[in-house]
Order: sequence, then C-alpha cells, then structure tokens
Amino acid sequence: MKKMMRKLAAAVLGVCLLISGLWIAPVQAEASGGDGWVGAWSTSPVEFNLKKMLDMEWIKCDLGLRNLTFRTRIQPTISGEDVRITLSNEFGTGPLTINTTSVAKGYEKLPQAIKTWTRKNVTFNGQSSVTIPAGETVTSDPVGMSVDALEYLTVSLFMKRTETMKTYGLIGGDTYIMSGNFAKAATTIGVPMKMEADFGEYSVIPALTGVEVYAPEASSAVVIGDSTLANDIPILLAEKLQSVGIANVGILQQAIKGNRLLDDGAGILGMAYGEAMVDRFERDALNQPGVERIFLKVGVNDVVHPNCESLKDEARAVTAEEMIAGYKQLIEQAHERGIEVYLFTRTAWKGYTRNVLGSDDVQWSPEIDQMRQDINAWIRSSDNPADGYIDLDFMCTDETVSELKSEYTTDGAHFTALGQQTVVDAVPLEYFQ
Repeated sequence: MKKMMRKLAAAVLGVCLLISGLWIAPVQAEASGGDGWVGAWSTSPVEFNLKKMLDMEWIKCDLGLRNLTFRTRIQPTISGEDVRITLSNEFGTGPLTINTTSVAKGYEKLPQAIKTWTRKNVTFNGQSSVTIPAGETVTSDPVGMSVDALEYLTVSLFMKRTETMKTYGLIGGDTYIMSGNFAKAATTIGVPMKMEADFGEYSVIPALTGVEVYAPEASSAVVIGDSTLANDIPILLAEKLQSVGIANVGILQQAIKGNRLLDDGAGILGMAYGEAMVDRFERDALNQPGVERIFLKVGVNDVVHPNCESLKDEARAVTAEEMIAGYKQLIEQAHERGIEVYLFTRTAWKGYTRNVLGSDDVQWSPEIDQMRQDINAWIRSSDNPADGYIDLDFMCTDETVSELKSEYTTDGAHFTALGQQTVVDAVPLEYFQ
C-alpha cells in the first residue's frame, strides 16, 4: 500500500510540474476545407488542469511559470507549397497569449536544432503575437515555406505567461522546454516534456494541435481512436503510402490513450484520456482540413474500465447494443459530410491487466471479452454502414481470437513495433484510391 501511494504521489507531482510547464524527465538525458489547405500533421487536444484534477477549485490563482519557450519537432505526412499552423486554447482557463512563434526545418538526429536558413516568423493576421480566447483555436497566416512529406519540421512558441495554458497534445511530436525566449535560436538545451510512469509515457505538446500545407490536389485521412493507435501507426501508414506513390493523402494522428467511445475519461488520469469519441469526433475528425477518410479503432476501454478496481465507481458499464449505436452515430455524421469511414476490429486483450500505479487492476474473462467479439461480428456484418473494415483477428494465437500473438504485443493489449507494422500492412491500399 505504501508503495502504491508513493507511486500515486509521484504521478500527481509529475502532473503538477507538467501543468506548471516544467516536467523534468529522467536524466538520460479552425478547420478549413475546399481551399487547397490540407492537414499534414495533428494531435488531439486534451486537458491538464491541476486544480480540477485534485479538486482544489478553492485555489484562486492558476499555476504557471513565466518566460518559457516550447520547441516541438514533428513530421508532416504530405508535401505542400506552403504551411500554416494551428494553436489551441480549447481547455484554457482564460486568454492565452503566444508572444513569438517561429517554424523551421529540423534535423533527424538533433531534435532541438533547426536549419536557421529556413526559419520563418509566424504571424496571425499580420501580427507576431496572438491572444487566443479560452475555448478557441487560431490558424496562422501562410508562412511562405514549402515542405516535403516526412521531413522534420520544428515549431517554437515563446510565452511570457502560461497560467491559463491547460491544452496539450500527448502524441505525435517531441517538445523541449526552456526558460527565456529561444523561439528563433539555432539550437537549445531544453528539458524534454514527457510524463512517464507505470501507466505509460506521454510526449507532451503544449498548444500546437495542427499543421496544414497548401496542396490543392490532396486530401487527408484521420486515424482516430485509443492507445492501440496512439503510437507509430499513423506515421507508418504515411510511409506506406509514400512508398507506393500515393503522395496526395496526409495522415492525421488523433488517437488518445485511454479514450472511450461513449464516455469521457475516468479516474485520476481521466483528463488525459480525453472526451468521449462521440463528443470529440466532430472537432478531431470531421473538422480536420481536407479530410476525406477516417480510420476508427476505439471501444475496448468502454469495456475494460468499468471492470477495473480503481475505476469501478467512476466508469459505467455499457452494452454491445449501446456501443454499436455509437459507431453508427459517428458513421452517419461522417457520411452526411461525404466522408468515408473505415473500422478496425477491436483487438484481443487476454493477459492485459492495466497495471496503473503498481496495481494489477483488471483481469480478463470470457464474459468481458464476449462483448468485443459481438461488436467485431457486427463490424463484419452487412448491418455495418461503414465504407469498409480492417479485420485484425488474424493477429491472434488461435481460432478463439481472444489473445494476441506474443510477437505483436507488449502487454497483452498494446502493440510492439512489429504489431504496429502488421496493422498498417493490413490496411488495403484501395481505401486510398
């Protein structure tokens, strides 16, 4: 018990530092459409609000540090003649001012360095500083820089104040934080913004949620779901398309670890798990610039979390019928906009225990797994209105399709590097043609 409490305290402290804008890693060292702008990179925004998380709303001031630079390196998944970026204050507790923003091409092996001759100052309505109201996003003016698919691009943000910044992405890039204004510096010696514990690793990305390029003949495809997609699968899919000459489709990463189809995240990490898919789908999928296809894999947490000892009183149990109705709702919303939807079957998770804060939290059972198999049967049926599906049951050990082969999984549920590549290999190329 003492060990668990120490780990809980460490996790909370980590979140506290993150909210303050300073996570010390271990020493190891607005949507557009039809205007030619297409999504090239994205991450789904989630909320980190210390006062809300610890139920300390009685604290009158927001926590934050001053005069900080955040340098984030990402990989656009499609080439374009120009670029612009999107910044979000979706969950902010007040207006958020970004005092200086720059973008430059980066290096593969030097994550904090930029190619200075490519650096561009980023403006918003012609101004170098931008204030984003709480609950809003802003998209920059065109930067005047062409980009190539999968090259490294670095976005640097300098903020004099960070108290109201509560909006972060947790997948898709590497961010370094430093004190002072280094938005235009050739290189920095910053601290990696990561949250690491028994429950996994998050690469924290403050405020930056999208990069789009000008590519009038291209479109984007959104990969959205839970932790089984919150990995390298989107970038591997982009590499697959580029390798076979499909160069006109950008792949957007909108997966969130712990995300559920029908309900918001629950427990101490609930905010990091994001809003329910049925609530975030419009913002994170339908409104992405140039989107024509959506690849969806979500729902295992809706079944697992209510059966976790730590979440039993917070995560409600759902039925297969409710889940199927939720999928149908999302597909209908996409089809109303002329957007195709492709469903992944929900992968097996026998052997997974959701080891959170040192506790084996849930045990697999045939009864729990039956819902997954019932939903997969519906996905493969003629009653599924989606435009196609990717059946991943071949990754299981035998005909019971209840357990992933060991080479594909790290813990019974999440994919190894081979598992991720296998998922990507299973996606038919004709879905992009």
